Amino acid sequence: MPHFTAEELTEICRNVFQKLNIPAAEAEIVTRSMVDANRVGHDSHGVIHLPKYVRELEEGLIQPGAPTETLHESASIAVLDGNWGFGPVIATRAVELAIQKAKQTDLSSVAVSRCNETGRLGGYACLAAEAEMIALLMANDHGGGTCVAPHGGVEGRLSTNPIACAVPIEGQDPIILDMSTSVVASGKIRVKQHRDEAVPHGWLIGADSESTTDADDFYGVPPAALLPFGGIAAHKGFGLSVIVDILSGALTGAGCSQSEDARVGNGLFVLVINVASFRGFPGFSAEIERFIEYLKSAKRAAGVDAIRMPGERGWKEQRRREREGIPIDAETWAQIQILF
Repeated sequence: MPHFTAEELTEICRNVFQKLNIPAAEAEIVTRSMVDANRVGHDSHGVIHLPKYVRELEEGLIQPGAPTETLHESASIAVLDGNWGFGPVIATRAVELAIQKAKQTDLSSVAVSRCNETGRLGGYACLAAEAEMIALLMANDHGGGTCVAPHGGVEGRLSTNPIACAVPIEGQDPIILDMSTSVVASGKIRVKQHRDEAVPHGWLIGADSESTTDADDFYGVPPAALLPFGGIAAHKGFGLSVIVDILSGALTGAGCSQSEDARVGNGLFVLVINVASFRGFPGFSAEIERFIEYLKSAKRAAGVDAIRMPGERGWKEQRRREREGIPIDAETWAQIQILF
């Protein structure tokens, strides 16, 4: 499995986008979204998407340079139409607008429709954390991408409906919750397929109601479906997915999950909270640090070396990959090489 530095992957992506005459500023945002995902170990949202971006550009599904239109706006909210531009570009603009508004109105929310796939939500949440604000983001697949079974079902009726939240801490990496409401993101099935690995039991359920560990079944006819997260309590993952779909689908105008024929993109809901509007940031940060220390002081189960906060594994993986390089599976690398 070849390894690359973040700089090498960045240059590869830039060169591919340059060949396609993508505006440099947009190419930079999309590249950063993918490479940052690889850096923290979210390979399902990394450069594995580069061939998909190229294919969608060639098919006219992504509109480079598309304006992000404001459909409705007040001091604290905005409803945006992304006009099917690059998802990472639209998501970045949405979060930056929410940050700008939260500085004036304490809380802000931005709703987005007609947005292509944004990639890893946690990266956008970090933009608010850098501004000493808390961000909460949710996305559905714009009504399509129905690959997750409702609790008790064996057919896809929901998308993976991710949710992300970043909490800033003075002088430290932020806490980041970045998760799908399905047991895993659908991209992790693709990663398993590229690596010719079996998926764990409990990820997929076939049309025959039996669990399957074959990644190919997810892309078969009829397709296996992802399960909501939660295992024996999967009704909780299902319930959270429903709420995410409503906020990012019904509220934004993108539409809730409805059909495999619906165009796949992202309906996106962004909420930003200005910590300073509630209390001084140093005091807030000190309380978070105390809270973390208390959680980590718990007696650990056998075989557990440390209690880790949400996002901590990603920051640790980023530092390791900065030393050792970012692994890219052979199939993904072969697909990227064709693009040169």
